[in-house]
Amino acid sequence: LLTGWLPFGSIFIEMYFIFTSFWNYKFYYVYGFMLLVFIILAIVSVCVTIVAVYFLLNAEDYRWPWISFLASASTSGYVFLYSVYYFLVKTNMTGFLQTAYYFSYMALFCFALGLMCGKYNVLIMFFKFGRHIFDLNA
Repeated sequence: LLTGWLPFGSIFIEMYFIFTSFWNYKFYYVYGFMLLVFIILAIVSVCVTIVAVYFLLNAEDYRWPWISFLASASTSGYVFLYSVYYFLVKTNMTGFLQTAYYFSYMALFCFALGLMCGKYNVLIMFFKFGRHIFDLNA
């Protein structure tokens, strides 16, 4: 769960601008910077997951594929907590429908982000790191 803190730290400032453009009807023009932040998120997630999986393999824990998924998917939990903060502090939404609309979209976004980060890191762990660490010919 704590392994998602570093990848979230690499994207949380950009999340403010994305949330502002989506919920406060501002235009977002910096797509190149968002691509750079996405690449940084991918790199940081892979590095954190490699460290977590390496510690599990040293402890001879067989559950490393699940940890490799959850290590980076937990970033979405921090994004959802940030969206709760953003809702309470930055928006002026009131009423049941606006609250339900906001949190349903944010839950869907965080679920998709968790699946994307988790799937990406599991594939990296299986096909790159796993083959490299278990290669007997090296």
